[in-house]
Amino acid sequence: MYSAERVSGRLTSYLGNLPGGLDSYPDCTVKASLLRALLVACPPLHDLQLRGPLRDLLLDPPGANSWIPETHFVAAHLAIADGLGLTTEDMLQRTYQANKSLTSSAMYRALASVASPALLLRGAKAGWGLLHRGVHLTLHAEKERARLVLTHPPNLYNSLAHESAAWGFRAVVEAAQGSNVQASLEQSLPTGASVLVAWS
Repeated sequence: MYSAERVSGRLTSYLGNLPGGLDSYPDCTVKASLLRALLVACPPLHDLQLRGPLRDLLLDPPGANSWIPETHFVAAHLAIADGLGLTTEDMLQRTYQANKSLTSSAMYRALASVASPALLLRGAKAGWGLLHRGVHLTLHAEKERARLVLTHPPNLYNSLAHESAAWGFRAVVEAAQGSNVQASLEQSLPTGASVLVAWS
């Protein structure tokens, strides 16, 4: 059984930095399909020591096309990490696997068969707006590299959320057959982040 003491550190810190806890920034939402993909990459969570909306979200997530608060999505990552005693690296590997599963969909495979990594990243920029409301993504693409900049309300994303986004962008480039893909978090600030993705 998961220890109640372990379901505290990162989640408590995140919630404490928000102006209204889980209820902060109601205009910032995300498609539940991203959460459902993460849950597939994690062990069963029935023994996780949580109460309230986060427990309901993790044990009975809404349909893939539903919109959920972005704060709940980020907090769900941290609740899983704390509850399972995962290191940051372990959690990033799980979010990476979740993104890999999404980019292996029939739609992505069709796009990847005709698109370069840079072109697929441009498509991912457009797709971001279909999955996230209130968190904005801009793209500056060059040959074999791109810089992606996220902007959002203060402390909506923490460094783990920024790192998770970087690994998600890596998965997109790999779906387009990019080689030696590297995605590095250049900057993580309370109001956004900069991610550099490079490939060959």
